[in-house]
Amino acid sequence: MDKVMAKTLSVKAPGRICFFGDHQDYLGLPVIAATINRFIYMDATPREDKALILNLSDIGQRKTILLDQPITSLLARDYFRSAIRVLAREGIKIEQGFTIQIYGDIPIEAGLSSSSAMVVAWVRLLVKMGAPNQFFSDEQIAQWSYQAEVMEFNEPGGLMDQYTIALGGMVYINTLNGKYQRLKAAWESVIIGDSGLEKSTLTILANAKDFALEALAIVREHEPSFALETATKKEYDSTVGFLPKHLQPYWYAAIHNHLITKKALALLNSPKVDMTVFAELMNAHQRILQHQIGNTPAAMVNMMEVAHDLGATATKIVGSGGGGCFVALAPKEQETNIIAGLAKTTIKHAFSVQITALEND
Repeated sequence: MDKVMAKTLSVKAPGRICFFGDHQDYLGLPVIAATINRFIYMDATPREDKALILNLSDIGQRKTILLDQPITSLLARDYFRSAIRVLAREGIKIEQGFTIQIYGDIPIEAGLSSSSAMVVAWVRLLVKMGAPNQFFSDEQIAQWSYQAEVMEFNEPGGLMDQYTIALGGMVYINTLNGKYQRLKAAWESVIIGDSGLEKSTLTILANAKDFALEALAIVREHEPSFALETATKKEYDSTVGFLPKHLQPYWYAAIHNHLITKKALALLNSPKVDMTVFAELMNAHQRILQHQIGNTPAAMVNMMEVAHDLGATATKIVGSGGGGCFVALAPKEQETNIIAGLAKTTIKHAFSVQITALEND
């Protein structure tokens, strides 16, 4: 048997919140998102065989991957094997067995991209295992993670989660080509409210994506040169009449949310960010998600209203919606009061986080 590697490997990947561009990335439209100081951690200890033993302590699961068995098929959401298969196609193969502890402090299935954080951390770990002497950019890690989580399963999501998490910090991402711009957060912290309501990720994503793309196809039947990325309010007014009523809200969301994102980018690139305007844009984005996409349950709306009443300047659901978490911005001095007030509602948990970049070796 080959000599066992003596080195223990560790990686981590942060959770993600989206400020602007929810339900936009799968349309090829840009997003503004950020990583927070909540993480998925992985610690890998070498073994004397060709097995990867994964201990997922937070959910009480244990998985085994035998490295000498080819991966010919995948079960739904088996991101551990899909990532191995993606990297194998790139010539990165895992030959050494490891026992891997996987744990974290990101609320699970709550809109903070715990699954994407796990995939990005896993890809980083596999690269350390299979190509320890090679350097790969954060963009490359992002692309492999997107392939492993979305493309391998033909799921409806875009690339926002994987790219934001792999790049770290606050970023503007062109989802057509993965190009990005780093932005500076104009505040110290934000509040996360975990509603405790179960999300409906794939259903909401699939419906919103299918309806938006159907609307785009119909519009292009009438106006073949129509480009969603340059559409204006005037063009919305001139095209919405082409659509059946059930598609019109999704068409409104596609165009108007993109216009909001462009305004937010210009604001964040200004010498001094007017946080009053920033909050107004966030709230406008939330109204579209709530009323046009329909991804915010009444119970979460009530929680957000409580946060506003206690001093929050902006609130917005994060993730695909249907439940999960929301983000609230507020003056630092109101943070404790808002968290205490939210605790009196039916919310599961409320806590403050910081926008953080993660240095990776």
